[in-house]
Amino acid sequence: MGSESRPPATYVTDLRPNRVATLEAQVTEVGPVREVMLEKGISRKVQEARLRDKTGEVTLVLWGSEVDRVHSGERVRILEGWVRDYKGRLQISLGRTGKVEVLSTGSSP
Repeated sequence: MGSESRPPATYVTDLRPNRVATLEAQVTEVGPVREVMLEKGISRKVQEARLRDKTGEVTLVLWGSEVDRVHSGERVRILEGWVRDYKGRLQISLGRTGKVEVLSTGSSP
């Protein structure tokens, strides 16, 4: 059998809310880390990054220990990310089972 199975390629234009997707894209921008209050007074770190492929852009939302995993200029693969509609815009996060892999690093100025 094959040494490693690869999930089918998905592009930004293929993303649909409430579905799992695997996506490869360039990190074009990384926002600041923020603290947000969740229910029951629990505080968690959150960070947003913009991902771009040849078909468009989507926001990647990183939570808790995922924060600071990606940097501007890197090429990443999101494995089994959860896609949702947030205020009319699609976002992808790692959800319970997703992973982020850095495929190549960007050049620092």
